[in-house]
Amino acid sequence: MLATVPVPLVTLGAATPAEAQRRVVGGAAASTADHPWIVALASRQQFGSGRSGQFCGGALVGPTKVVTAAHCFYDEAKGRVERPGLKVIVGRDDMRGAAGREVMVKSVWIHPDYSFAANMNDVAVLTLADSQGARPVVELVGQGETEPYAAGTRAQVYGWGDTSGRGDYSPTLRGVDVPIVPDQTCGHAYPGGPDGKFDARGMVCAGEEKGGKDACQGDSGGPLIVGGRLVGLVSWGTGCAEALHPGVYTRVSSVADAVRSVL
Repeated sequence: MLATVPVPLVTLGAATPAEAQRRVVGGAAASTADHPWIVALASRQQFGSGRSGQFCGGALVGPTKVVTAAHCFYDEAKGRVERPGLKVIVGRDDMRGAAGREVMVKSVWIHPDYSFAANMNDVAVLTLADSQGARPVVELVGQGETEPYAAGTRAQVYGWGDTSGRGDYSPTLRGVDVPIVPDQTCGHAYPGGPDGKFDARGMVCAGEEKGGKDACQGDSGGPLIVGGRLVGLVSWGTGCAEALHPGVYTRVSSVADAVRSVL
């Protein structure tokens, strides 16, 4: 599963895998055969070819559309940055191999109200150069829906990120099951200051109170799934899989209409 590396309040997995702040920790092997809509974002020019250049995750929501995190295209020092040779990798479990397809990205849409500093509206939509045809996609939760975010609801998160919080990036896809955390609890965990500020209007937390299961660096933009629908995107957090510091995800129900407007 995904886990996050112990880092200060930061968005996960943007400029470089080492800078990403979310990855799957405490999970188990997963497969794109079972979840064909899970994709990886890659830039070999920027991140090398050892793991196919993977630096973030995403979810296929249409034949040519991938939803991911906006912060995957930002750098703390430079702000918005380009990802040379940006591709989406479809149908590849092991980033050391050549299975599946590497598809060029034609354009990147960032939510117009995205705030890198506040981690709000952390969502982007990629348009692929080639249609994925009838490949299964994942459904977005509806705008304003609340039921999928009920405290204790079991959710699944997937990615190729750090599995220990110490830079141990997984070459293979992993997933982990985590409970949705009450907004009040997450607000106490992230009241502002060095640990960051949780805002339930656009964020949701998930993770075990005792820690041990989480997303981490390199998992940024990866999907949080409830009942087969996309309800969250790996966004930020303090450390990875730390007790009392759950992972923070983009609340897809708060940006669903904006996303659908560009699908």
